Amino acid sequence: MCKILTITAAVLLIAGPGRSQQRERIPGSVFYENMRELSFEDREQAIWEQFQNRNFPEFLLDFVPIDTVLADAQGTQRHVIFYVSPDYLSIGTEGDYFIIPLGPKTAQKIADMLDASLPTPKVVDMVYEKAILKLEPFNFIPRGIRNTTPDILYDHSNIVQAQRKAAGHKPGVFVAGTKKDIVISGKLADTVRTRHVTIYGWHKLDGIRIQPVTNIHIDTYVDYSHGARLISNKVLIDGQEHDYRRVLQDPLLHTLLNNEPTPLVKTAYPYE
Repeated sequence: MCKILTITAAVLLIAGPGRSQQRERIPGSVFYENMRELSFEDREQAIWEQFQNRNFPEFLLDFVPIDTVLADAQGTQRHVIFYVSPDYLSIGTEGDYFIIPLGPKTAQKIADMLDASLPTPKVVDMVYEKAILKLEPFNFIPRGIRNTTPDILYDHSNIVQAQRKAAGHKPGVFVAGTKKDIVISGKLADTVRTRHVTIYGWHKLDGIRIQPVTNIHIDTYVDYSHGARLISNKVLIDGQEHDYRRVLQDPLLHTLLNNEPTPLVKTAYPYE
């Protein structure tokens, strides 16, 4: 059996420009209270600062191996191992954390900081298939902008954690079915929708996903159903180490981790 890949995040302990000391870690419930009245821009900045300060459950860095056999573009079967975070990005401690919906730019910055990337739709499907715990998606009825409010974002986090606890699992279990994923796909190269987020997934217990691949929302739109799961940039193909991003751009290997007909032109959301 493959061992879990634990990402070394010591770099997060180094104070960046303008930060002479690290902030004290705060529980997810406290972060929620602190961010309730913030604008979207200020909220995203606050989320980014929490990850810079390592204010997240350590289990997010216990990347789980997905060990499988997949076909390359020529139909040759390849032994592939890639590594995924067991849950969606969260803020707080192992005992009090907030599964945080966020914009794609902030999600990308966090992924880059941890030498990781966001999943493709094909990877999202494989994550669901391999997850230890599959939970029934919980959805709120749309009412105006209610589903984008901080209160609903936090309520959904609490509901998902209650579902996990009721199923008899501790925080950090490899779980799926709780969120739509922010994904990377060929839509990142869309010349019309250049500032949009692409989302996909939210599988039901029968394995059918609720959300098809779509980039209809502007990249500042976030609702309770959005989540960001990290994929390590380390991928093993037939025992050789590759970079996840390069694999997705490779004419021969891209089909291993993406179900689109051509390699990806862009493998990350721009945030500069």
